[in-house]
Amino acid sequence: MMESGSKKDHRERLKNRLRILRNNVRDDLQAATYQISSLRTKISNLPVFKKRPEPIILSQREIDKKKREIKDINTANINLFPFDENSPLVSIIVLNRNGLGHLKRLFDNFCNNIHYPNYEIIVVDNASIDDSISFLEDLKNTLPLEIIENKTNQSFSQANNSAVDVARGEFVLLLNNDVEPLYGWLNQMMQVALRSQEVGAVGAKLVYPYTSTSRYNQDNSFRIQHAGIAFRYEGNFIKPYNRGNGLEPFEDRVNREEPRAAVTAAALLVKKDTYLEVGGLDEGYHYGYEDVDFCLKLLKNGYKNLYCPQALLFHYEFGTQENDPNQDVKNRRISNRELFTRKWRNWLRKELRRDKINASGLFSDKPIQVALVVTECGADASAGDYFTALELGEALKELGWDVRFLPQQGPGYWYDVPDEVDVLISLLDTYDPRRIKCANPFLIKIGWPRNWFDRWVENPGFYTYNLIFTPSKIASRYIERRTGKRARLLPIATNLSRFNGEVSPREEFSCDYCFTGSYWKYQRDIITMLDPESLPFQFKLYGKNWEQFDKFKKYYQGFISYSDLPAVYASTKIVIDDANQATKEYGAVNSRVYDALATGTLVITNGKLGAEETFKGLLPVYNSKQELNHLIEYYLGNETERKAKTRELQLLVLGNHTYGNRAATLKKALEDYVLNPKISIKVPAPQWKTAHRWGDYHLALGLKKEFEKRDCEVLLQILPEWYQEQDVDCDVVIVLRGLSKYQPKKYHFNIMWNISHPDNVDIDEYNQYNHVFIASELWAQHIQKQAQVTVEPLLQCTDPELFYPEFSSKYQHELLFVGNSRKVFRKILKDLLPTDKDLAVYGTDWNWIIKRKYIKGKHIPNQELRRAYSSCKILLNDHWEDMREKGFLSNRLFDGFASGAFIISDPVQGAGEVFADALVTYQDPDDLHSLVDHYLEQDPERKRKAARGREIVLGQHTFEKRVERILEVVNR
Repeated sequence: MMESGSKKDHRERLKNRLRILRNNVRDDLQAATYQISSLRTKISNLPVFKKRPEPIILSQREIDKKKREIKDINTANINLFPFDENSPLVSIIVLNRNGLGHLKRLFDNFCNNIHYPNYEIIVVDNASIDDSISFLEDLKNTLPLEIIENKTNQSFSQANNSAVDVARGEFVLLLNNDVEPLYGWLNQMMQVALRSQEVGAVGAKLVYPYTSTSRYNQDNSFRIQHAGIAFRYEGNFIKPYNRGNGLEPFEDRVNREEPRAAVTAAALLVKKDTYLEVGGLDEGYHYGYEDVDFCLKLLKNGYKNLYCPQALLFHYEFGTQENDPNQDVKNRRISNRELFTRKWRNWLRKELRRDKINASGLFSDKPIQVALVVTECGADASAGDYFTALELGEALKELGWDVRFLPQQGPGYWYDVPDEVDVLISLLDTYDPRRIKCANPFLIKIGWPRNWFDRWVENPGFYTYNLIFTPSKIASRYIERRTGKRARLLPIATNLSRFNGEVSPREEFSCDYCFTGSYWKYQRDIITMLDPESLPFQFKLYGKNWEQFDKFKKYYQGFISYSDLPAVYASTKIVIDDANQATKEYGAVNSRVYDALATGTLVITNGKLGAEETFKGLLPVYNSKQELNHLIEYYLGNETERKAKTRELQLLVLGNHTYGNRAATLKKALEDYVLNPKISIKVPAPQWKTAHRWGDYHLALGLKKEFEKRDCEVLLQILPEWYQEQDVDCDVVIVLRGLSKYQPKKYHFNIMWNISHPDNVDIDEYNQYNHVFIASELWAQHIQKQAQVTVEPLLQCTDPELFYPEFSSKYQHELLFVGNSRKVFRKILKDLLPTDKDLAVYGTDWNWIIKRKYIKGKHIPNQELRRAYSSCKILLNDHWEDMREKGFLSNRLFDGFASGAFIISDPVQGAGEVFADALVTYQDPDDLHSLVDHYLEQDPERKRKAARGREIVLGQHTFEKRVERILEVVNR
């Protein structure tokens, strides 16, 4: 006896819940074990238990010898250009405050080392009280030097900008006083600067001197301090850092002239006109980030910043930094960091990741790192998800990306994601991304369901994935319908370096047809449809657990290693594909189909939907034992037909279905994701499983759909998620303000859309936002007079793709009211009842308030509402008291009119201006009864008003119109 569909669905839902519970218990146990292990490791690594190695102490003779070696190698590596007196004048700007010792070292042998004939020196002294000025005055006799004496200690930016104003040079060179330039340094930098009009800033190679007495750099003696500047994540901050720090000074990685995102102003050369073009150094900084800020301005203006490794200077930065009072340094750094974040965070967030995706090496010295979540990994692995991840990973490596695996069955804890991981791709429905432990707040989490799609959407953490990929359009539509999340297409594929027509057959695998795959207690079609005994051809069966079936025992060859699969496919004429229940109905195509076809072997499949979508109906399909037998007999009996069909399908795979194709698709999707505007919509629903019962959630879904049409990435966050770090990657936050208050984060562009409960919002809360929309013309005007932020009306709206006229006899009533009581006798029903009319009420908590004969149900799904609105003669609507008084029009009015409904409502401020005469309102109970009686008898008039209401709503009040306005505000 066949099981009914509803019972089967209920049983599957129950199994999924039990599966989720089992997975949670397993993950909790693993987490506890991991935490204990991590705690032991942390304790063992505490300084009290782990003694730091003693620094290497050098004698003065050894120090001098090491410096000489570096100088000699540097001298041998450079080629001096014969600049003459007509070369561009360079203004060398040096800041000083009580730095007599540094000045003496800087200008010692200065003339002999510079090897550039046309320069001036401007020293800006910030109120020194040592003998710096006297020393500099004496230098005027031997060097073209001018002194600017400040009476106060100006900031780095202020002092340099004032010096640039009086500089006579075509180029300016910002130079720290705590450097020791080596042979030919300016000659080398000028060669680079004059190479192209596109050159912005030119930076030098900076090397630590002897540092064993340093508090922080004692292990860096004579190593690289700076070879350009790159960026990395440090919590929510995108932090600049010195590239090459700690490397040997002449390693290949730091010995190439290359573009850099930024270079330090300890030695920075730039054209004066270019310096002024971008506004010089930002004087909002105080000794920190001003040089990085300056270089980023150059980049945005189209210039290239270059690192010149042949210009080498010792930099004694560690000494000056460590002499600063700690609290002063701390306060300065906090202020600098806040300014840098305000100016560059959102731009850098995109540029850094785009740089990594393209392996450009400009903003980061490391490529993007991808972690693939799998069941297991390694030579002994047998899980199919690992082999899929392995092949995708190989293709990603070809792009220059780093790839690692996070196995469930392994020594580590698969939720412990290393901080350097940029992208996580889960291939398993059991993985809960909410459990991830990773210090990278910009981690991109990708779910790649290839099967068990119902399990994926039941996973409570599914909504926290940033991107979803599926193997078929059918699966994409399923996920979008079930979750509202956009799903992109990324089918499984084949690896041509492993599966190709050059693979040699092996005698041990030779047969006419075969099947590769395991039995995991789920029904498979080959169990009932494949009957090797009835066919006169040689058959072989590979996989696990097939010994359980008597009919297959004589053909069963045992488990085959993945490395042998190419030879298996090359040694047979036909491969039987058996798409199981987890893939078949969703049109997902198994890897064996791509792999066998790439090898040049025909595949016969039971996956009709996948064959039609992916192979345009060219792939032979069976749906019964008779059809399978017929196809095997036909193609094994007609070699010419088989080879022609195989070649046609092979070419299709080679051109469209390789992991090289998939890697390119993933790269493009990540680039789009990084560059597309990102919007978080804060929905006040308390939990995901009941979110569909909240009007705010459907408002968010409507916005999401329209934003995504405009290539925006949208994150929906329910109330418990509002302050989680999921939104750290967003540019814009839209708060659907009803009952729940939100504290905006400064790094977002924050928009409030006050859609209800206006009495709960005070002026101070409105002022915390960058822009405020209010779903009432009247109340928006009122608040705008008091608020400091821009406030404008933005009424509720409708989705014409969801709300349109569609009659259903199920909802054929004279009167319809849809709404929850909240244990209150709603105004319009209180004014109406009792009534002898055919009234249908849908909503919760109506028992004990109205008679049961009126109650027809607790809930109408949102996708069903149009049928209810379309099929009643009169749709009843009312408003909560504060909404009515302040002109907040119910969303039911917009959805009802879009569905072709005729509506009677309580009076609300502003309704007449919006809906004209299309909306009928009543004044008191007698008036309501009179209007109901009248319009039930007046079909033409009812239909005329309904049509007029639909025309108004579709013309002015759709999600498309609302999103257009929101984006105008954001882009402005």
